[in-house]
Amino acid sequence: MAELKSVRRFIAFITFLVVPLVSYQTAIYKVLGRLQRSWTLFRVREPNYQVQVFKADPVVLYIHNFLSKDEIRYIVNLVKERYEVSRVWPDDIGYVDPEVRVSESAEIPVDDVVIRRIQKRARHFMGWRNANTTIQPIKTQRYGFNGFYTFHYDWVDFDSRFPGNRMTTFMVYVEDACTGGGTNFPRIPQPQDKRWCDVIACSGDDDFEDYPGVTFKPIAGSAIYWENFDANGNGHEATRHAALPVRSGQKTGLNVWSWDSSWRDPKSEHDQSE
Repeated sequence: MAELKSVRRFIAFITFLVVPLVSYQTAIYKVLGRLQRSWTLFRVREPNYQVQVFKADPVVLYIHNFLSKDEIRYIVNLVKERYEVSRVWPDDIGYVDPEVRVSESAEIPVDDVVIRRIQKRARHFMGWRNANTTIQPIKTQRYGFNGFYTFHYDWVDFDSRFPGNRMTTFMVYVEDACTGGGTNFPRIPQPQDKRWCDVIACSGDDDFEDYPGVTFKPIAGSAIYWENFDANGNGHEATRHAALPVRSGQKTGLNVWSWDSSWRDPKSEHDQSE
């Protein structure tokens, strides 16, 4: 009995010494983690972006300097070992189809402090939506020679398994060491104002003669933002777009999408009300 009491006293004494030590270590690790995140945000500076209204219907905005040069370098380094062949996603599994899409994709860690700051920037840019709208996990897309993504919409067909829809898109250019590779909207007419020729393909530029509509040039740091739905909640047909083939070099883009889980197909709701 005396030996048992001695063992209990020894365990209690060790616990008295170890538990505070573990607590102190945990606190120190938390402090170091905060300092590391703060240092990263200080080192990777934010941009001062500027916005131009390109079109009102559908809403298309051009954003100069959506990413800073520091952020571009950071993202390129963050994803360089994460790329894999891009898939087409009609379901949860997806498949590779070189007739539809030729590129590489990389998922970015959702807990990365710089990526979270970019997501926050995107949320603030969109303004208040509703409590059901979130930013989807961000991906980068890398296109080499002849890399492309054929014409498609970012909004998806209604699927009861996945409530909601992709409401808005940011197409952000990360690297632009290429010719070709523009983002083409065949159903949006070319503006007459030649001042837009700094950011869209005009006479004499790559892709101008070969593709109707408007083609945005890949310019590192800049972004195109558009609304995927019209005022009635229907997918906007004019948002059909493509990543045109890269003629030489390499292009990298960053996709930032918002998803509204409360969206419902207006056609289905109309049918149910009748």
